[in-house]
Amino acid sequence: MAVLPLGGTPARASLVILDPPSGTGSTPGPERSRIRLHFSPDRVSVGKQARWDRSRAPSNAAAARPQFIGAEPRTMTLDVFLDAPGITGSGVQDEVEKLLGCCVPTTRSAASKPASAPWVRLEWGRSRTTGFLAVVTQVNAAYTRFRTDGTPLRAECSLTLEEVGSSQQRQNPSSGADGPVGTHLLVSGDTLPGIAWRTYGDATCWREIARANGIDDPERLRPGTTLVLPVLEDGR
Repeated sequence: MAVLPLGGTPARASLVILDPPSGTGSTPGPERSRIRLHFSPDRVSVGKQARWDRSRAPSNAAAARPQFIGAEPRTMTLDVFLDAPGITGSGVQDEVEKLLGCCVPTTRSAASKPASAPWVRLEWGRSRTTGFLAVVTQVNAAYTRFRTDGTPLRAECSLTLEEVGSSQQRQNPSSGADGPVGTHLLVSGDTLPGIAWRTYGDATCWREIARANGIDDPERLRPGTTLVLPVLEDGR
């Protein structure tokens, strides 16, 4: 189903690529890069499975009561359309390489052990169902348009993501659940949307963080600065 406009500027989806945790931690490192999708997906599939056991004695003819074993990680598949209409530059190759690189361990993790590929998160306005931390398990890219010199200008990519599972999403403090951390020390690679998602589960709340800290330009953040993470008003 296509995205239906409900007023205002449509939110643009981005795939945020994060450094994996150091060691065996469950909190990802800073943002490595992000791919701002040229067109937001018109279809995203999310799945979840639970494991149950129905072991029973052979003499028991009735179905045994299922015993819950555990929850499988959430999975997500989506198609990404990349297009570079210009006649100069590298076309869509750099973005496709970033996607393919999500299946390869980072240099830092390979040196420090255990090796891990980057973690990712689909950031798309207020969508929370699709905004979980994940690893990329498969990338398929089909180039469909080329310049005369062979440079790919258009690509249709299919991604399969699997939930990491250890990190718990914080809730809006006005809901009565666990609140935000209160402050955040900026490090290189931090972005306000990323901080907002980790704090409130909603990347669009970055404006509240910017307003609370007097930030005029969200693109110019100084590492080492401590940000105040405000309590959101009800209904936000």
